[in-house]
This record gives sequence, C-alpha cells and structure tokens, in this order.
Amino acid sequence: MISRASYLLLGCIFTLVGCKHSQPTMTYKAHLANTSPAVKKQLQDAIVQLKGGVAPQLADNVFMRSSTLILEQGMNQHGYEPILGQHDISVTRFELLMKDGLCVLYYPKKDKYLNLTDLQCNVQPSTEK
Repeated sequence: MISRASYLLLGCIFTLVGCKHSQPTMTYKAHLANTSPAVKKQLQDAIVQLKGGVAPQLADNVFMRSSTLILEQGMNQHGYEPILGQHDISVTRFELLMKDGLCVLYYPKKDKYLNLTDLQCNVQPSTEK
C-alpha cells in the first residue's frame, strides 16, 4: 500500500514537471550571420514548406539587416495607385527568429515555425531605449 508521504512526493514531482513544460519559450529577432546561394535556397525551400506555392526570388542580403521579410505577390493594374491601397498585391510576412538557441523561420499567418538547421543566426540587437 502506498503511504501518504509517497502520494505527496509524487504530487510534488508532477507539479514540478508540469511547471517546467509549461514555461514559455523565449524567442528573439535574429539576422543571418552570412549568406550564400545555398542559404538562399534553404530559405526558399522553407518558405515553400510553410506557405506553399513556388519559391520566391530573394535578395542577396535577405535577413542580413532585418529579421522581417515581406513578400509581395500580384500586379498593380494601370490607373491604380498602390500607395492609396488601390491594388491587388498580396503581402506575406516572415520573421527570422532565435528560438531555444535554434534559427527558425516564423510564418505568423499560420503561426508556424520551421527550424533552419544549417543556417547561422545572430540575435538582433534591441533598438528599444
């Protein structure tokens, strides 16, 4: 028969384990340490895996200065002013983050993360004062 002390001990263990697993994961904005055609290819593949569709064209300095990538898709029709919101261009946003020490690509629209195992990321310095 299990004693009262054993029940108390098991209760404490389960509480500690539950608290450990319910702690929030820390994420930080990040930027790439370096870039190459292989890095761009891995990012393109990750974007297709998260969003679907075809691989987007990426700049040579993608994620080097900013943690945010904005992709525009569509065309502006003649006679419409994009600055006034008169267009059919859709915008998709991705974020490069450090999460638990790993470089990840985050797609906020679907709240999905994808580990980028071969990329070297650095935490982006905070601009808050």
